[in-house]
Amino acid sequence: MATSAAPSAKPTIVFGPGAWHMARCFDTIRAALQAQGWATEAVEYPSVVEADKHAEALRTGDVDAKGLPGLDADAAATRDVLRRLCDEGKEVVLVVHSYGGLVGANALGAPADCNAPGGSTQPASEVEKFGFKHRRAAGQPGGVVMYVYLAAFVTPVGGSIYNMLGGNWLPWMLPATFYHDCAPEVQEQAVANLCLQSKQVFLDSVGYEPWNDGVECAFYFCDQDKALPPPIQVQLAAQLGPDAVTYHANTSHSPFLSEVDEVCTFPANATKIGQERARKLSN
Repeated sequence: MATSAAPSAKPTIVFGPGAWHMARCFDTIRAALQAQGWATEAVEYPSVVEADKHAEALRTGDVDAKGLPGLDADAAATRDVLRRLCDEGKEVVLVVHSYGGLVGANALGAPADCNAPGGSTQPASEVEKFGFKHRRAAGQPGGVVMYVYLAAFVTPVGGSIYNMLGGNWLPWMLPATFYHDCAPEVQEQAVANLCLQSKQVFLDSVGYEPWNDGVECAFYFCDQDKALPPPIQVQLAAQLGPDAVTYHANTSHSPFLSEVDEVCTFPANATKIGQERARKLSN
């Protein structure tokens, strides 16, 4: 995982990918943001693996890559990044894409073993929370000042992607679904970069609702999205409440590939609002 040094008081932007994607899907947007002075990182999920590193799944035709870790492992990987940055005293804008909405939510405040067989064994008093409000109340530095759902699943406690979709598996791996407005060469490379994905992540559930626990949230609407259609995005975003920051872009499901310049305009506004609200909490 590459890290850029923070040149100013700007928060660090941490990206969490969607299913089938590795952290490298954010390379283009990260380079553009870093050129503007933003420090960025991207999380690699244990549930996603390149085909040659999971040969048995490929040999048997198991494109769901059974046996790979699930949502708890992805949340743990994200939590590790947040903990390191926050302990360094850094404020963070956490931007998650698609399935990443579940990952980021659990990383921000769910029990570490929230999907363990038989339920979590972690006492509530030991659950780490990374919202700015929670870090400040605990006398800890740093914290997440804004949590951005980038065309991502806003999932209530106990919900999973599978049950939110009515128990149906959808044909999400079609290139036109993810990248229909990308340039042909960008689409070709993006499809080539798709990896095997643990099926378990679609069945595992969320254990924390950041928007109901003092974490500032935003929703980035992709108005040409064919993977998560706009009407569904509206329903998801409504859970965040009237104070959530919102932004609309006329893009596909993956604007960080198709409309890099436009996506780069969003962090400044979301950060400003998040930091202003965080400062009010500390006064």
